[in-house]
Amino acid sequence: MRTIGVVTIGQSPRADVVPEIRRLVCGAYNSREVAFLEKGALDGLASDEITSLAPREGKDFLATRLRNGTEVSVDKNLIRPRLEKAISELDREGADVIALLCSGEFSPFRSESPLIIPARLLSGVLSSISINSNLGVMVPSEEQVGVATEAYQRLGFSPMGVGASPYGPREAIIDAASRLRGEVALVVMDCFGYDLEMKSQVIRITGTPVILVRSLLAWTLSECLH
Repeated sequence: MRTIGVVTIGQSPRADVVPEIRRLVCGAYNSREVAFLEKGALDGLASDEITSLAPREGKDFLATRLRNGTEVSVDKNLIRPRLEKAISELDREGADVIALLCSGEFSPFRSESPLIIPARLLSGVLSSISINSNLGVMVPSEEQVGVATEAYQRLGFSPMGVGASPYGPREAIIDAASRLRGEVALVVMDCFGYDLEMKSQVIRITGTPVILVRSLLAWTLSECLH
């Protein structure tokens, strides 16, 4: 049996994310048995301790989800030590490969097992794609649009960013996609909260190809296991 370790910046288990990734991985892996080990940076913390990790600066803002479905915001720098701890635990528990369930940019982590950082995975894929129009970028909050736009500009794109929480009413996704319609050649859904159903909605509304960071990670994990 092969083992995948996943680390969320929120609380585990991520019932809204991991089952879908599991289906994609196991389907690509010819239905061979694959075990998932989950860790969360906010696991074991009381509500006041979680509040103490709230963003100090807008540029370090990350959106995530608690076990009960509540959306929370955390500071990227404050959460990093807890992510490092979770990665070390998965190393000790024998994960064959580890993945961070966050598309935010982080400096390198130490890991004995191969560690996938989705932000770098996404950047690598996009660097191989050329488009002649704007790149649509969907992020969880309007507060994140500025930072996301700067990141995609550095990759050589002309990004058009929109904010839509994956943890709220689906109307937010529909509205954000409608704002991109006719303006972009490709859309990136840049948050692990976005799922395959949301991706299908965005494709229908915009009429463009869509890259979903969740499924991109799943296909990379399946490749690592072959």
